[in-house]
Amino acid sequence: MKLSHIYIITILFIFFTSFSAKADFNLIIERANQHYMESEYEEAIELYEEVLTSGMVSADLYYNLANAYYRHGYLPSAILNYERALLLAPQDRDIRHNLNLAYSQITDNIEPVGEFFLVRWFASFRNSANPDTWAWISIITFILFLTGLLFYFFSRTIIFRKISFFLALLGVLVSGISFAFANNQKQRLENRNRAIVFSPSVTVRSAPEARGTELFVLHSGTRVRILQVIGNWYEIEIEDGNVGWVHAEHLEVI
Repeated sequence: MKLSHIYIITILFIFFTSFSAKADFNLIIERANQHYMESEYEEAIELYEEVLTSGMVSADLYYNLANAYYRHGYLPSAILNYERALLLAPQDRDIRHNLNLAYSQITDNIEPVGEFFLVRWFASFRNSANPDTWAWISIITFILFLTGLLFYFFSRTIIFRKISFFLALLGVLVSGISFAFANNQKQRLENRNRAIVFSPSVTVRSAPEARGTELFVLHSGTRVRILQVIGNWYEIEIEDGNVGWVHAEHLEVI
């Protein structure tokens, strides 16, 4: 058999195998959805987790799993999966609403450090689209920039040169901002530095050791930011700015 024939057969085999696997996943998800509709949340959770373990990831899948955990009364797991869904779809209002609803029911009511309103507005605007959308906006506006430059250098009339200049300026500005947004969201996906407390309660200590001074106590469902890792210990920061060390067994990274 020729090498080219082997190559084609291999490609076709991979294609049909992938298609078949995706079809199987869809069937499992449909079964999980049906269990959820029938209030069989434990069965739904098991099937959603099976799909995720197999490597298929999506915001909808995490969202459905979070809803099942929430209905079943597993608040930390619900929060964890709402957060993971939000990383993939930061613009989704349903995910954000359900996440805030879940956070309103946890024990710790931590008052966040005041944030300048422009910073909040900027973050809200960044989260109005997902990384792929911002990347496409960046590409399109960069093409607009190049087109504007082209018309600027080759236009013979002053009015067209002025319009082309402002179009090019606008294009490069929007392209740069969109690229920064896309890159920021990509970094948040790749460098997971947020975690959820899963233990009913955990003592935060002054040093990465069990003999460290007790600083404060956190309860399940609380979100923390991971500052650094030493062995099995995480240095964490909570919303009000307090910092301390927690053993890794108490946290689940988002």
